[in-house]
Amino acid sequence: MPEFVSLFDSIPDPVQDPMDLSRFNPRFNSPPTSVPTSREVPDGRYCVQITDLELGLASTGNPVLKYGLRVSTGELTGRMIWKRRVITVNTIRFTKRELLTCGLLLDRFSHLGRRLGELQGIALEVSKVTKGDKTDVYFNRRVVEL
Repeated sequence: MPEFVSLFDSIPDPVQDPMDLSRFNPRFNSPPTSVPTSREVPDGRYCVQITDLELGLASTGNPVLKYGLRVSTGELTGRMIWKRRVITVNTIRFTKRELLTCGLLLDRFSHLGRRLGELQGIALEVSKVTKGDKTDVYFNRRVVEL
């Protein structure tokens, strides 16, 4: 009598998933050693350095300049403060003042995109202020280290 052969006997072993994350399960399921804090930096004055810059579009279609400011002194060193400046006819004067505080003088505002790199690493003193639900960051002065 011939031996019974199942169709499943001819299927090869499953191919190993290159993105198999199961090897991390034991560590992932173990209790964390410390819980990261995601609290925002509280209101106050801070020395920061511009580390991230992006010129993009807001949901309204207006240009927006996004700053990532890393706290460089004090107990909050390394924490980030984020600032967004939507650029409109009404806010262009504030944008110009912020750029001048950073030391960026433009002949034409349209040159901003190609000169953003000059702001990278600039040290500033800023004030973070919250009023109700709205938080703003003000550029007080550029910090020049001797």
